[in-house]
Amino acid sequence: MAGRDPAVARAEAFARLLGVLPEGDIRAGAAGRHLARMPPEEGVELLAALVSSGAEAWGTPAVAAIGQALRGTAPVIPYEWRTAAYAEARERALPHVASLFLAPAPRRPFQEPRDRSDPESARLTLGQKKTFARLRRDPDLLARLAAEGDPAVVRELLRNPLVTEAVAARIAARRPVRPEVLRALHEDPRFRNRAAVRRALARNPYVETEIALHILPTLPPGLVGEIARDGTLHPAVREAARVLSEKRRG
Repeated sequence: MAGRDPAVARAEAFARLLGVLPEGDIRAGAAGRHLARMPPEEGVELLAALVSSGAEAWGTPAVAAIGQALRGTAPVIPYEWRTAAYAEARERALPHVASLFLAPAPRRPFQEPRDRSDPESARLTLGQKKTFARLRRDPDLLARLAAEGDPAVVRELLRNPLVTEAVAARIAARRPVRPEVLRALHEDPRFRNRAAVRRALARNPYVETEIALHILPTLPPGLVGEIARDGTLHPAVREAARVLSEKRRG
């Protein structure tokens, strides 16, 4: 396309190459290795183009893969590269790119409710709950198990074919909720790129802030603007949303 930004064209080509790979660790590993082979200044240019285009159909999976690579425990992207890229993004006045490397504490720390006992599920062992969550087709039981908010049970619940995007989005919107439950949703291959789930996660003050920052570029402009004005969310998320909105407006 005439007049198209070459950086965006390169970002789209990179994203489409990632798109042919299986969702999850394989795609994230490929994204991380590609970045690590680039000089940090070129990597920041690629990230800036991807972040600006993250709401595009081709951009969303690539941004998700890079976010997973940055959060992973395996050193696919060396610490030294991350440090250099963060400094480069700050020097270029690209805080919406620099924010990809941040991991501040959640806006609201989770505190266990005093009384959350459910007489129906209290009689079940953890093993039974995980099995029922994965295999049972009783909507009422599944709702009870989801409401308990045990991350191990929720991971099994997400494997149940009765759990739809709408159900997953309701789990993602629960407050209060353990951050581990929200991470399980974000890491689930079936739901991580579903629009309703991403939106609910980004707007939940209990989500790990780095996850919200990684989701932010994949959201539509209107919602990014709303997040920038949402006082219940982490200041780092609101500021990144404000800058991203300005960049997208040109």
